[in-house]
Amino acid sequence: MASYDEKVVVYAPHVRDGDSIIRLLNTRDHHAVGVTSLDGLVGHLDESLGAVLMTEEALVQSDWGALLDVIREQPSWSSYPFILLIGQHRSAGQTEAVYAMFPPEVGNVMVLERPMSTTALISALRWAIGGRRRQFVTRDHLVELERHARHQKLLTRELAHRVKNTIAMLQSIVMQTMRPYPELEAVRDLVIARFGALSRTHDLLLGTDFASADFLELVAGTLSIHEHAFETLGPSIQISPQAALSFALVLHELATNSIKYGAFSEETGSGSVRLTWSTEIADGTEMFAFAWIERGGPEVTAPTRSGFGSRLIRTTLGALGTFDIAYPADGLELRFTGELSHLTQAVVPISPRADELPLD
Repeated sequence: MASYDEKVVVYAPHVRDGDSIIRLLNTRDHHAVGVTSLDGLVGHLDESLGAVLMTEEALVQSDWGALLDVIREQPSWSSYPFILLIGQHRSAGQTEAVYAMFPPEVGNVMVLERPMSTTALISALRWAIGGRRRQFVTRDHLVELERHARHQKLLTRELAHRVKNTIAMLQSIVMQTMRPYPELEAVRDLVIARFGALSRTHDLLLGTDFASADFLELVAGTLSIHEHAFETLGPSIQISPQAALSFALVLHELATNSIKYGAFSEETGSGSVRLTWSTEIADGTEMFAFAWIERGGPEVTAPTRSGFGSRLIRTTLGALGTFDIAYPADGLELRFTGELSHLTQAVVPISPRADELPLD
């Protein structure tokens, strides 16, 4: 609730004029105070203000700087209401000339011509104070929204830490469970590495409170654990947490495959892997394009069966857009295209089950 006293400041250089207005307002249950100088007015501009009444004589100022400084320093929800009481002029042009004496930076202004009825003045004042009350309602809403945002941020970070701890626990369970089976060491390392890819992506997302992830940083972080020089070329693009986790797993599987079977599997070190990504407009829709191109490894042939990694890539990319995996003899090629909105929105389409997509 608003906690101000709706003070009405009457700025009238002529004391008798100001006193008569103040007496009138006080009889109508308004808290009115009078000032005769700009400095006096500025001293009353705070959250206790309801409205300002200014007579025409107060518009004669050589420097509005003190007032403008206070106006600029208002919080975003605040706009002090001013009512200018000007004398009756013969033409609209003369009225505009008087109004033009007031600085245009003060936007919340109403002009009334004198003489006027008491009813007209009180009605205008009540309208201005009513608007001021709504400003405080807006302030209270903003404060509440900020409080909720801080609480949500705290919950998000706590959940992120718990997820990361859960991943670490799962890695430990896999290690301890498979320790007695040395023949399954390769499987153990594969599972732990996949958990590691998820964990590193959570670290990246934690830096933005799970609001988004930079695709450029995601690529760099996912590939950094490998001792191979991946060529990367693409801009910084913010994607959703869900899309980031999906692409982290895809990049991990592709990198692992390139080291075990693809371009980096040759001891000569002549192989290369090039990643590129970009955005472009197609038929009025912004699209995201990604390519993974391997060259210089052993001769490539299409696999006769699909393992978990291959199915993971297909289901994940299939949920985000369209993709093509080709197996030319000189190296694996994967190309993906999808609407950028599917990668940046809060929730991406749910991935279908692996058995709902055709295998290689």
